[in-house]
Amino acid sequence: MKQITKNVYVETCIRGCNHGFVTTSDGIVLIDTPHKPSDAVKLKAEIAKHGQLRYIINTEPHGDHWTGNAYFDVPVIAHEGVRKRILETDMAAHVARVSGFGPEEPALMKGYKPNAPIITFKNGMTLHVGNHTFQMIHMPGHTMYQAAICIKEEGVVFTSDNIFHKVQTWLQEANPDLWLMTLESLKKLPEEIFVPGHGDLCGKAYLAEQGAFIEEWKDYVKKGIERGMTKDEAIANLTAMTDRYPMDVGQDGMSPMVMKMNVANLYDYFTGAKG
Repeated sequence: MKQITKNVYVETCIRGCNHGFVTTSDGIVLIDTPHKPSDAVKLKAEIAKHGQLRYIINTEPHGDHWTGNAYFDVPVIAHEGVRKRILETDMAAHVARVSGFGPEEPALMKGYKPNAPIITFKNGMTLHVGNHTFQMIHMPGHTMYQAAICIKEEGVVFTSDNIFHKVQTWLQEANPDLWLMTLESLKKLPEEIFVPGHGDLCGKAYLAEQGAFIEEWKDYVKKGIERGMTKDEAIANLTAMTDRYPMDVGQDGMSPMVMKMNVANLYDYFTGAKG
């Protein structure tokens, strides 16, 4: 893990979302957890070197942000929609998928039970742990249940997947217009160090590039619709956006699938099939 301020450590180089922890005067707060169980076990040992873990905060409902919760015996905090989605997950399918991530994973996934959030918020919440303040702000975009986590004393924001820094952006269930509004909201925050959901650390200067790529996606799919493409035709033929950025760590070969999912979601969004 990388130490980015006096008390904030982040991981940006393994499969799954970026995650990190904050050391406070009264224990540690972990923000998101690894996708691979073996990585979660390693993280648990690393955290133990710094103190006692007090809380986990999940920033969104996708499994790469919460699968590792199960390997920590502490309360989890998240948007109420994240809790709902975790509890509705087809856990047998989730276990089967994650078990395929590597040789250590099947044994670690035996008897798997997610550590779902037991403390939830709707619009926002502030958590005080020791000498640190964690401001959770609902910022829909990549999903409807995204949250940004601001660590006020460190000048750091975990933006979750509302930022994909220099890696391919997943819009598979995005509301692109809310996402663009969220980027404007991120711009107004006082904190300057951004930990994106995927990719290396960045700052506010990258928000314009992220927004431009979302706009480009919108225009690309809209033009396909305007040319009279059916949804199946759009998914099959709109393939030009995959080479703009590389896929994130551990996502090799997934670019065509991401393209199809992004097109399908945006087609539904613009034709009214999805609200």
